[in-house]
Amino acid sequence: MAKKEEKEKKKPIFEKVGLVFRSPVRADILQQLSESPEIPAQIAKNIGVDRQNINYHLNALKKGGLVKTHKKEFSETEVPKGKGVRINGISKSGKLKVIQGVELTKNGKDIVNQFISPLYEENLPEKNKRIKNENEKKEDD
Repeated sequence: MAKKEEKEKKKPIFEKVGLVFRSPVRADILQQLSESPEIPAQIAKNIGVDRQNINYHLNALKKGGLVKTHKKEFSETEVPKGKGVRINGISKSGKLKVIQGVELTKNGKDIVNQFISPLYEENLPEKNKRIKNENEKKEDD
């Protein structure tokens, strides 16, 4: 009986990992969000994917409980300007509730720390080597 309960506890984490690795775009999105909350348009620009594609994957990640809307409260003079900022009401303390992009949930952070960051770190030496070679070529020209 204990083994069955253990399997049931592990099942949600494997479902979330499976959700992420259905598409490399989702892994890229989570990696981007591991640094800070971001608006979808900026995520799309950073990873070189169409905005509609980002929205599709963000919706799947939201349903899976890995990302959520980034909410913060500001006084009227502090409200950030720019794309992706929406005022969503007033708090009991009189501050403006602002929605600004998306951020990782606790589960999303766990997935990034356990699975995604190690994968990206494995690729860093190769990426750094490629950048070094490109810089050397520029110096030779």
